[in-house]
Amino acid sequence: MLKRSHFLKFPSNSCILLQLTNRSPPSPLLSFSSFFSNLSPPTGQPFKLDPKTAHKKLRLSNDCLTMEKDESSLKKSHTPERFSSTGAYGSAGNVFIDSGCHYWEVLLGASTWYAVGVAYKSAPKNEWSGKNSSSWVFSRCNNNFLVRHNGKEQLVEASLQLRRLGVLLDYDSNALSFWDAMNAQHLHTFHVSFLLPVAPTFMIWNKSLMLLSGLPVPDFVDCPEQQEGLCRQQESPYVSSTMKGCH
Repeated sequence: MLKRSHFLKFPSNSCILLQLTNRSPPSPLLSFSSFFSNLSPPTGQPFKLDPKTAHKKLRLSNDCLTMEKDESSLKKSHTPERFSSTGAYGSAGNVFIDSGCHYWEVLLGASTWYAVGVAYKSAPKNEWSGKNSSSWVFSRCNNNFLVRHNGKEQLVEASLQLRRLGVLLDYDSNALSFWDAMNAQHLHTFHVSFLLPVAPTFMIWNKSLMLLSGLPVPDFVDCPEQQEGLCRQQESPYVSSTMKGCH
């Protein structure tokens, strides 16, 4: 207990001004909300399919999130930006990415012939993505799954029931990985020293694909074992393409 002599003493003619404010202490709810928002996984760049790049035999939905093969759709004029391959019908996303970590998914539906990945703007539009040095894709050719870059292919083990393909582009870490999003299964990772911005790219030969973009990076990508595999540099396992029927 303080003794009387320990109290502060002021001269009798001193004036002490106390200023009261109506500022209330921070709300515990706001504090918790701010805390958890900082823990939220990064959210990728939202984007849609770019109609200017869509093959003339593709029909895009009004929201530009679904692409479907349509042999009767021949009204589009040819431009250098437009995919023009006779073996597959492609479209690019309407964004070029040059930094950050981005995750999107593709609903594959009943399609058994497709390619999904990223490409430089300079990638040829008159051939399958992955046939050149400017594009990297995960592809299905009937019952075979493979990854392709610069004309070289590697078979990948995946379920024939694969219906939801996850794509994780970590541009700053030079990694492009593909996932079976429904089963949280890592399918393949490209280790790429990107030199230019890349655009998401999509190609089909049958049926349709639907795009889901701007998604948070899912928890299963943060698994330590998977991260070790993603970050480990390794020699290229690719061999020359020998797959028949894959254009």
